[in-house]
Amino acid sequence: MLDKKHLNLHYVATGVVTDFEMQERVSRHKDDRRQSSRSWQTWELPTAIDQVLFTGNDATLLDCLTTWVTNEMMAQEGMLPDDMIRYLINQLENLIANVGEVYIVSNDLGRDIVSSNRLIQNYLYILGSIHRYVVRRSDVAIEMVFGVPVFHKGGKA
Repeated sequence: MLDKKHLNLHYVATGVVTDFEMQERVSRHKDDRRQSSRSWQTWELPTAIDQVLFTGNDATLLDCLTTWVTNEMMAQEGMLPDDMIRYLINQLENLIANVGEVYIVSNDLGRDIVSSNRLIQNYLYILGSIHRYVVRRSDVAIEMVFGVPVFHKGGKA
């Protein structure tokens, strides 16, 4: 079993600063990590999240899956949805292959959105597929609903 106190902490940031609000959000996240009792290594990777190779001595926080999927869809414009899913899963597999612990933040966007826009439909299909993959690969899957944790896998029932 891993001694979590001795894991190297890594933050994989997928967001891209496009406006003042996002700049404020990034600054707040950086301040939070600076104020942590532990040191964090930050990796700004809007795409290609598997560029960094982690080891069993690393704990990695990927923030956020939703943004990363959007970024990859824009970078790989024209890729068919099922090909995109395979492409993304391959990156996730490479990212988590040897890491000691991995934590993934995401958003569920498919519950209430009904759209006739093909891009939005493809996005929701891809994101839903990636969410299902991540949950299958996870030991624990927790959804936060209005600040209340709902355990879908592992943890509390």
